[in-house]
Amino acid sequence: MKAEPAAHPEGPPGVLPPASLAAPVWVVAPHPDDESLGCGGLLAALSDLGVPTWALLLSDGAASHPGSPGWAGSRLVRRRLFEWHAALDLLGLPPERRVALGLPDGRLPLPGQPNGQRAVSAIRAALARAAPATVLLPWRRDPHPDHRAAHALMEQALGSWPSARRLEYAVWLPERGVADDRPRPGEALGWEVPLAGAAGRKEAAIRVHRSQLGLLIHDDPGGFVLPEEMIRRALVGPERLYEVLLAGGGSR
Repeated sequence: MKAEPAAHPEGPPGVLPPASLAAPVWVVAPHPDDESLGCGGLLAALSDLGVPTWALLLSDGAASHPGSPGWAGSRLVRRRLFEWHAALDLLGLPPERRVALGLPDGRLPLPGQPNGQRAVSAIRAALARAAPATVLLPWRRDPHPDHRAAHALMEQALGSWPSARRLEYAVWLPERGVADDRPRPGEALGWEVPLAGAAGRKEAAIRVHRSQLGLLIHDDPGGFVLPEEMIRRALVGPERLYEVLLAGGGSR
């Protein structure tokens, strides 16, 4: 099925049928839970359609509760990885199509920084398991440094697959973004994916991340808690994706 044409970037977005995405599809998350928040409904729909979909987790998630004596270091890493797998179970991605790199949470490098090229090489090695035709990755100016670094790392790694289609999801843009963070006139096509029957599975996938919801870790008053209003916004739908235009006017 061919995707319906998107409207002008400044106008209403087009509708993106999940069946139109070429496979294999990869979803890339800077942290456990980003893929569920950003495009969990689309992932559930792809699973229902039998579209081969892979998940790549970049960071280890260890930085969410730095002041917790009971959930320090490796214990939190194990918990967050457990939650990531549990969420993907709910969304229908099989365990053999998941890769977690364990890069440092809160310190994802840019390609030109120390360890940046090592991270790019690790990403390339992961993607080589199933050469990507479509990649769901963080929006390039999502207002979180790890999300921006994840995008930059992916762009360099995808140089090995230049024809892969890139669709970018935003997690923090609606809550934290300023005007310069948003798509600029003529920069990107906007797409929407209706949640339809996937809303319940997306909510279940988000809420399995109990360590991030204030339901599990109680000994770090300054620890991260995912705002409830952000969850509500993610569940109202539709999911929004951006496809950046090339200089000549075509999409990637």
